Amino acid sequence: MAKETIAEKAFGGPWLSSVLLVIAYATYGRFLHDGEASLLRWVFSGGFAIAIAGIMTILWVPTRRIILLGFKSDIGYAIMVLTIASLAVLAVVQIRVFSYFLVLTAVSLLARVDTLIHDLHPALAFSLLALLAFIGLGLSWVPFLVSEGTSHLAGGAFSVFSVRVFSN
Repeated sequence: MAKETIAEKAFGGPWLSSVLLVIAYATYGRFLHDGEASLLRWVFSGGFAIAIAGIMTILWVPTRRIILLGFKSDIGYAIMVLTIASLAVLAVVQIRVFSYFLVLTAVSLLARVDTLIHDLHPALAFSLLALLAFIGLGLSWVPFLVSEGTSHLAGGAFSVFSVRVFSN
């Protein structure tokens, strides 16, 4: 087997899906900021990030078993139909929120496939997906904090500083 080059080492990991995951969660966080979301929504969003990471990594085998079990009986089919119908109603009523959750789920699945290709242990993959999701949510605070910081500076210490500099 040929020796791995520096480019293959640098670009061989799941970096593209990781960047997409961070961007998707940062965009969702910006949506939460624009809607002036409550603390409860932020906590729910963090719980959603952990739940998606857990379902796709550590809890994948039990989740798959439950889903497949649902297709083995008439009651399971009825529950699946009702769940899909409820999600369709949610998609129509709350299209923007539903689309964000759909994108977050899809990009998390993409990142999980990348971690499977690179043979990461499920616990490490869970940590990576959860960490990247929280990095994305954290990055969504940067514009908000910067604008808050500059508004405080414009009315306070910055104006005093500018008077002193420009008066000399």
